[in-house]
Amino acid sequence: MERKVIPLTNPRAREYAAKLVATAPDGWVARITPPPRTGAQNAGTHVLYEIIAQALPEDDAAGWKRYCKLHFGVGILRAEDEQFRDVYDKSIKPLPYVTKLAVMAYFPVTSLMDKGQIGRYIDAMREHFEPLGVILELDGVAA
Repeated sequence: MERKVIPLTNPRAREYAAKLVATAPDGWVARITPPPRTGAQNAGTHVLYEIIAQALPEDDAAGWKRYCKLHFGVGILRAEDEQFRDVYDKSIKPLPYVTKLAVMAYFPVTSLMDKGQIGRYIDAMREHFEPLGVILELDGVAA
């Protein structure tokens, strides 16, 4: 038996997945995961960082990305991912703020998010920056 990924999009796909689980050899593992992020969501966050940098030139897009990851993304993942919370709390949380911002250039945050989490991340960015006069609109990107 080879590895299979079955999107659960209809009753027939669910029946097929159930059959695979029922006939899988002992020791195999079944995982049910949230749907992946959309391409528009992936590309959209980078467009938002550019929009922020144009409106608030005190930092560039990379700097605003680090800021958003730390201020919005870390909170989302700490609340929902015990493993992330443990690693972050032990290795990054004790660091000074300026160091935390620098670490965000290398520490995975948004790349770990599923579709719902990245949507909440985009919503948090909008809630924070729109009162500052930065309108974060993306055509075709559902948060």
